[in-house]
Amino acid sequence: MIIVKTEDISSAIKQAKVMIKPGSLVLENSLRFSAKKDKLYIRTNSGGIKFITRIPCTCDREVDFMVNIHLISSTLPFFLSKSLEILPDAKKETVLFKSKELQVEIKTIPLAVWASYKIRSVWNIDISVGAETLVSLVNRTAYASDTKDSTDNRAMLNFSVTSDEKGLKVTGLDFYRSATCATGKINDPVENSFTIPTKTLKVILPYLKGTVHLKKYGNEYAISTETMALYGHTPAIDYYDISTLLEKCPEDSVMIDKDYFLRYCEVAAIVNKMKIFINIQEEYLEVSASGNGGKVENKIETKSRVKATYCVNPVFIMDVLKKCPEKKIKMYYSRYSTKPLIFKGNDHIDMVMPIQN
Repeated sequence: MIIVKTEDISSAIKQAKVMIKPGSLVLENSLRFSAKKDKLYIRTNSGGIKFITRIPCTCDREVDFMVNIHLISSTLPFFLSKSLEILPDAKKETVLFKSKELQVEIKTIPLAVWASYKIRSVWNIDISVGAETLVSLVNRTAYASDTKDSTDNRAMLNFSVTSDEKGLKVTGLDFYRSATCATGKINDPVENSFTIPTKTLKVILPYLKGTVHLKKYGNEYAISTETMALYGHTPAIDYYDISTLLEKCPEDSVMIDKDYFLRYCEVAAIVNKMKIFINIQEEYLEVSASGNGGKVENKIETKSRVKATYCVNPVFIMDVLKKCPEKKIKMYYSRYSTKPLIFKGNDHIDMVMPIQN
């Protein structure tokens, strides 16, 4: 028999459920419960992602069983007591979930289905980072790898470790934009680079607390804390670290008031949501657009040495400006309108590619 707090097991199964990718295989729709001493481990193995979370429990013996995720997740909300008893019956191939007011018996799944589940115990890269820092880095860069095609390798975030003062860098990238954000030095850095799917990171972020370990071995990766862990595989050809290229900014730059720039881009996007023009002159920067029977032109006073005109997607520019923390933002550009616009701050680099006029 296993006794757990209803709140604990409900939260753990909620975490596990978001890691499930519905499929036709029994394994992809199942949860494995393993109780040892005072801990209950709940595992998933779905869509190439392995997830483990742990909650405290009281048990009189070691227990190991599997159930369908949809059955258990739809049943738990009806248990209102503070504690819940779990009684597996190997002979009947069932497990009984029991409280003072309710009891539900669910058929178990044979453990043989789980034979393919193997967790690596040795990793050649293990980076420690605070959960708040990791959440901040991911939220800052994930917008740049927001692609609808989940099979595209660009739906990834690249984590690169350097021995210099930048420490851990996170880079998001798609066809027209990229974003890189860095944190300070980390302990015992080993220079390396690996990728993790953006969607996976966004799902797990709300549950990360304390110190987070980012691990790698070959094309395998892991994200773990004291109470949970997630395992998966990066693409066979690892994501390239574009951040080193982004650091080589053009010589020409202009300092702009971010709030005005963002406001004028938003106004221009009302007239034409597909493309706007950024015209850089010696005394000002002009944001303009035409379409839908209208035309808009707004100027920001600034100083620049080289004239240039860019045609860009307003959404991409606005995404960058909304993420940048500085009030005054430095935009690097080239007189050749085919080169990217680069926005650089103390701990971040964002890039937007121009589009065809």
